[in-house]
Amino acid sequence: MAYQPSVREIIQAFFRRKALFMLVCGVVFLVGGAYLLLKEPLYQSTASMVLHFDTKTVPNIDRTMDPTQPLGSNEHREILYSDAEIMKSIGVLHSVIGAIGLERLYPKIAASDLSDARKLDQATEALQSNLVVDVGLQSDVLSINYLNPDAIVARDTVQSLLSHFFEQEAEVYANPQLKFAESESAAAREKLTAAQNRLAEFKSKHNIADLQQQVSQSILSRTDVESRLRVAQGHMLEAQQREQALKQLLESVPPTITSSAMGEQFHAADTVEAHLDELRAKRAQMASTYNPGSAVFQQLDAQIATLSSAAKARTGEAKSRSATQPNTVYQNIRTDYLRSSAEATSAKQPVDVLTQQLAQINAHLNDLEGQRNQYDDLTRAVQIQNDTYRTLAIRFETARVEANRNAQKISAAVVIASPIVAQTPSRPRRKLVALATILAALVCGCAAVLAIEGFDDRFHSPRDVTRTLRLPVLATFAQDT
Repeated sequence: MAYQPSVREIIQAFFRRKALFMLVCGVVFLVGGAYLLLKEPLYQSTASMVLHFDTKTVPNIDRTMDPTQPLGSNEHREILYSDAEIMKSIGVLHSVIGAIGLERLYPKIAASDLSDARKLDQATEALQSNLVVDVGLQSDVLSINYLNPDAIVARDTVQSLLSHFFEQEAEVYANPQLKFAESESAAAREKLTAAQNRLAEFKSKHNIADLQQQVSQSILSRTDVESRLRVAQGHMLEAQQREQALKQLLESVPPTITSSAMGEQFHAADTVEAHLDELRAKRAQMASTYNPGSAVFQQLDAQIATLSSAAKARTGEAKSRSATQPNTVYQNIRTDYLRSSAEATSAKQPVDVLTQQLAQINAHLNDLEGQRNQYDDLTRAVQIQNDTYRTLAIRFETARVEANRNAQKISAAVVIASPIVAQTPSRPRRKLVALATILAALVCGCAAVLAIEGFDDRFHSPRDVTRTLRLPVLATFAQDT
């Protein structure tokens, strides 16, 4: 079973070892006092800067772009820590040392016999140890703290650190592809110009302004011409049918007509001719039985001669007195026929003209349709080159604006608290060091006493004898002082 000393025994042990306790405490007090006396006072210069993420430092060149989502907390932290590392980078620290001067910043290092490279390394290490860049846990603020024995040097160092930080940030976030973006944009512009020239030459060669619009207009024109052609063909067919009907009717109607009186005169002449024919037939019959010179033949010939003279007289009279009259119906039909013929002829001419126009429109449509593929290819090439040039031009303009922003040291980080000259030293913290010295002295003194007591195997009380030897104590003797 482990031995547990009582509070009384502990107090007695401290009284027995009071000299050791005082000695250890005195040594710690001396060390703390020597630190406060010998430690060189350091003045602290502080600056604060905030990174604003919502306000854009670069204008949006492409107005048609979709709005970007705001950065999340992780992205914020990454940017904050990145800026903190940039501020503590070797290049920035070297620039600060060069701007302030090694003799002002660390005169002891400058006065040493080391090489310049070694002095610069030691000064960089000292600057890193005295520089604290704190990233806010719940904010977008960077706090810069720097300690130096000279308050003015501390302020100038922090100011120079901020200035070189903005320069280094501009170089880090500068677009290294600015020249490349410019060359690509120029090449895309040349390709776009060449594609536009090819399309213009094609349009000029084939008389095309807008293919789709011209096709639509040609289709509308063809529809109109076709409707007009159908109407003209209907008129022509109607006129031709009327002409054909009138022609057939004209062939069936006599052009002249004879009056009734003239008919009676011709009837008398016909009667004489009929009687004359009978006499001639009778003479011919009698010629087989009578002699040609007989009295019968002579009488018969005289009758025939008389009738012939009368027939000739009547026929001449009838002919002299006969006159035909034109047929009015025939003349009307002929007039209508001539009019319909002229109408059919005139109706054919619009049909020929419209047919020719329709053929020309169809030929133009076929030509446009034949050139559609090449036209579409050229138009598509122009559109592709236009989109490419637009994208590259926007990237180049954005890169150029960013380059100008970096050249003017426009940053998302804004200084909200400039460094000032400290009036009182910040290091060492005398009250804190004094309190820590007292606590350290007490702890060290107690530890020393307990350690000595733990290794001391002598008997200091009857209880130690009983505990160690397992024997009762019969008598004790006090030391006579």
